[in-house]
Amino acid sequence: MTVKLLEDEDELPIKQLIKAVNKKMEDVLRVVDALNLGRTEVKADGIYRIFNNGETVKIAEGNFKRRKVSEKRIKLF
Repeated sequence: MTVKLLEDEDELPIKQLIKAVNKKMEDVLRVVDALNLGRTEVKADGIYRIFNNGETVKIAEGNFKRRKVSEKRIKLF
């Protein structure tokens, strides 16, 4: 699954790529939970950090309404 040239980017199997990203994300979340660093959650009134023991800390305040994305194209490079 290694891409050496930008022209080869379109030949990547997208399902395999998504599976690899999800696997790495699971590993990252496992480490974050083990170290009790807390997970970040964005709500309409601010950004919160939620820890394993249920404690919630507001780390940023603002207006974070959901926005619709007009274009759903993702560029990897």
